[in-house]
Amino acid sequence: MRMLENGSHFVDVGGYQLHCAVIGSGPPLLVVHGGMGYGHGGFRPWLDALGDSRTVIYVDLPGNGKSGTPADYEQWSTVDRLSDSLHQLRVGLGLETWSVFGHSFGGYVVQSYALDHPDEIDSLVISCSTSIMDHMDESLRFARIASHSDEQYEAIAGALFTPMTSDAEFDRVTSQVRSAYFADPDFLGRDVQMPSGGSAAAFNATLRVWDNSDLSNRVASITVPTLVLGAARDWTFPLDVGARRTHRLIEGSSYHEFADSGHFPYVEEHDEFIEVVAGWLLTP
Repeated sequence: MRMLENGSHFVDVGGYQLHCAVIGSGPPLLVVHGGMGYGHGGFRPWLDALGDSRTVIYVDLPGNGKSGTPADYEQWSTVDRLSDSLHQLRVGLGLETWSVFGHSFGGYVVQSYALDHPDEIDSLVISCSTSIMDHMDESLRFARIASHSDEQYEAIAGALFTPMTSDAEFDRVTSQVRSAYFADPDFLGRDVQMPSGGSAAAFNATLRVWDNSDLSNRVASITVPTLVLGAARDWTFPLDVGARRTHRLIEGSSYHEFADSGHFPYVEEHDEFIEVVAGWLLTP
C-alpha cells in the first residue's frame, strides 16, 4: 500500500486540480465535506483524532477551498461529476482502495461514489445525510424549532435555499443561520469559528445537484460495510427522512445516533463521535 506524506497534495483530475490535506498514519480514509462552499476546514481539528489509526485525507471538492474550478462548473447538475472526481483523486494519489467518510452533502456524494466505484472502497461512513432530498417541508418544520429568532428562521426558509449572487451574499446568509445547526449555539464563537471566504458558485452547484438527488432506488445495492450516523437535533436531515431511512435502505448497514447534537455531532459530541467511528473502522 502506498504511504502518503502528511501535508498538502494537489492532483490533476482532468483540466483542474483537487486539493487534499493529509494527516496521520495507517490505512487511508478519505473525508468528504458537505456544504458546499467552504472546503474541508470545518472538519478540523475535530476529525484529526482519526489520524491516530488512519491516514486521513481531507479533500476540497471541485470549486471549494484550495481546489480548482472546472471550466464547465456552472453546468454541473448531477452528483456523478463529483463522485467521479473522487475516483480520479484516488488514481492520482496512487491508492488501490480506501475507506470513505462523507458528512451532510458529502454523505450524499460518497453514496454515489460507492455505487459507481464499489471496488475502490473498503468501508463507508455516511454522516448526517440522506439518499434523496425530498423532505424540505419536514426540514423547515424542525428548523423553526431550532431557530433562535424569527429572522433566523426566515433566512433559513428563504435565502438559504436560493442561488447566491455573490460570495459576500453567501458569507452573509450562512453567518445568519449558522447557530441553528448546533443544539448548543454557544459552540459557535466559543469552540467553533464562523468560516469566511466561501464560494457562491460551489453552493449554487449544491442546489443544482439536490434538484437531481434521488439515490433512494439504488443505494440498496451498496454492499461495502457501511456505518450510518444520525443526530437527533439535526434539522437539515431529520432522522426519519435522513439517517434512519438511509440505514433502512442499505441492508446490513450499522447505525449510530447522537442524542444531543445538531448537524455537527463530531463537534458537539466529539469524544463519542471519534470513539464510534474509529472503533467501527477498526472492527474486522
